[in-house]
Amino acid sequence: MNYKKTAIGLKTYDWSSVELLNDLSLDCITGCKEKIKNREKHLWHDMSSEFDSKHFLTYLLKRTDLQLSDEFLEFVCLWHLDEQNHYRGLRKINSVLYGQSEASIDDTIRSRTPDFESIAPFLIDEFSILLSIAFDEITSTRAYKQDFSLFDSLGPHCLSTWIRNAARDEAAHYGNAIKLLKLNHSSRFEEAKCLLDSIVLFETSQAFTYRNTFIFDHDTDDFSTALLNHSRATILEVLGRSL
Repeated sequence: MNYKKTAIGLKTYDWSSVELLNDLSLDCITGCKEKIKNREKHLWHDMSSEFDSKHFLTYLLKRTDLQLSDEFLEFVCLWHLDEQNHYRGLRKINSVLYGQSEASIDDTIRSRTPDFESIAPFLIDEFSILLSIAFDEITSTRAYKQDFSLFDSLGPHCLSTWIRNAARDEAAHYGNAIKLLKLNHSSRFEEAKCLLDSIVLFETSQAFTYRNTFIFDHDTDDFSTALLNHSRATILEVLGRSL
């Protein structure tokens, strides 16, 4: 089921990772053990990043210098609920595939601290934050789609459903961010190219590393330079239609 909230029509989908994956167990998994082992680092990274939406939301709400619109606050609250749902799903998946309890995963994930210092220049105001989120979410959508075949190969249909639901959510987040950019920030669209160029340059630099911030987490080989540039080009094309 999908539904829209308030007059601005933000899109979200009502589903539960816990309910969907309730019966998932190692006995159900029929996929290639070597392939599963090779994806352990990537699935842990995805799970960690989803949890870190909590860090990002806290960071934004503690920023006394930001003037955030009511529409933006509605957007990030809905977005955060989705990302925590994804975390719970990936926590279950990692637990089943790699034999670690969900409680111990929680302990490890919660022990980390975020560092926003290096990405602060991309998060100056609502416009730059929305643009950064749009870039992150469209990239996540495409990265999750890259995993469709892996999840399909694991056996249980619930995993195929889960990865597609997660990708659909990320696409909705991207669409919602673009909606708010068009609604409140169209006068600044000419600034988008410079900011997106800077983001791609930052994420492809030798020094780039993910610091538990949720956003700008593209430091595994799932996120090629071509993928990042594709995201950049898509956003510029979409915004360009409104100029």
